[in-house]
Amino acid sequence: MNNHTNLKILFVVNPMSGNALTDDYRSIISETAEKFNFQWKVFETTGEDDPNKIRSQINDFEPQKVIAAGGDGTVNMVAVELLGTDIELGIIPSGSANGLAYNLGIPEKFRRALNFNLENPANPMDVIKINDRFYCLHLSDVGINARIVKRFEKEGSKGLIGYGKQLFKELMEGKTYFPFYIEIPGQRRKKMKTEMLVIANAQSFGTGAIINSTGKIDDGKFEIVIIRPYPWWFVFTFIFAAFTGSLHHMKYVKVYSTDKATISLPASHECQVDGEIIPETTSLKIEIMHHAIKVCGV
Repeated sequence: MNNHTNLKILFVVNPMSGNALTDDYRSIISETAEKFNFQWKVFETTGEDDPNKIRSQINDFEPQKVIAAGGDGTVNMVAVELLGTDIELGIIPSGSANGLAYNLGIPEKFRRALNFNLENPANPMDVIKINDRFYCLHLSDVGINARIVKRFEKEGSKGLIGYGKQLFKELMEGKTYFPFYIEIPGQRRKKMKTEMLVIANAQSFGTGAIINSTGKIDDGKFEIVIIRPYPWWFVFTFIFAAFTGSLHHMKYVKVYSTDKATISLPASHECQVDGEIIPETTSLKIEIMHHAIKVCGV
């Protein structure tokens, strides 16, 4: 058993996340704290000024580790407050898809996830900075998935069933490809068309669909995965390839690996960053922040 004497852990808990937390989560923390010998404090988010409140909690409690219990949005919000510090980030997945936790192999059950964060060391991982304002640990995208996420939020959908419902609605509206320009250092500016453009730090969505099979979250690079306009039958091939990790070999898929890029869009588009919609934009300035944060399980 690991001894965590003098370790202070702040738990940032989103009680409104996609999958309801176990009612006795405080009891689980208390029992685990007694077993591993650490100090702890809980802060529950409310949706009102949470970043500033989290920052205040960190300054007051001075933890060595902050564990975010929620979905990718909650994890992202906590991570932003830890950038440039030595404070470790832990994750207890309780959102709708939990993409980053899935990529790190973190168990879904609260007690098992907590033990995972205590038993596995925290190592540095990269973070993607977008437009000098937003930060992506997992995946961001423009196109069909961003529109689905927007529908998902607007209608208050929950879980994978809710996501599937919004996906079906989106597909019924037909293909909606759009043009864009991509600029990567050392390469000429190129005009392309796409159904979906993914900015990937990790490999897969929380559903298990692998969008970036060659990606690594600590290699100093990110991938831009471009799904080009495709015939109707490609949807079925796409789904099979996504769950077998062979998407990057497909005819209608193009992948760039880089540490910087600029995406220019002739018209404004929705963009989602770690499951959260950001304001529509016509330009994405993207760069990697190498080893910007320490995360348990990396």
